[in-house]
Amino acid sequence: MDYAIRAKLFAAVAALGLGLLAAPHADAASQCKTLKLLPGVVQVYATVDGAAAGDSAFCTADFACPTGSTKVEVFGTALATTRDAVIAVDNTANLSSGEQVSSNCIATVVGNGKRVSVSTCNAKAEAPANKGTADTSACSVYAESPAGARVGANATCFCGT
Repeated sequence: MDYAIRAKLFAAVAALGLGLLAAPHADAASQCKTLKLLPGVVQVYATVDGAAAGDSAFCTADFACPTGSTKVEVFGTALATTRDAVIAVDNTANLSSGEQVSSNCIATVVGNGKRVSVSTCNAKAEAPANKGTADTSACSVYAESPAGARVGANATCFCGT
């Protein structure tokens, strides 16, 4: 992906993440949401309200890959009310050989304002030529918030050729 597409993706995810941070949380300190966009593309969201004790969320979604897929990629973004939030993302595809190809990363802080900290990461991987192709993949996001903080995290996962 070129820089312009990545910038647009980051802006869209940041806007959606702000919505997640502002959304009311009636019954749970952490929530998961999934948005399936196109074949081979899914977004998984985790929202955590650390309240008095701190909390975490692990959210995952399986999705279909286009025929002949051998590559996986994951973008992770997060908005948090603290620099101490932990965000990790993963995209793991099951290959026809029985093995897996996985891309994952831990988000690092790229911007820190008075009230919100922004974290991002990106990783990609390709299966060796003799290991087959993937029909499905699993997209995951882990978000951890210390006490008194809120975190909205997103994993955008791709699989393809």
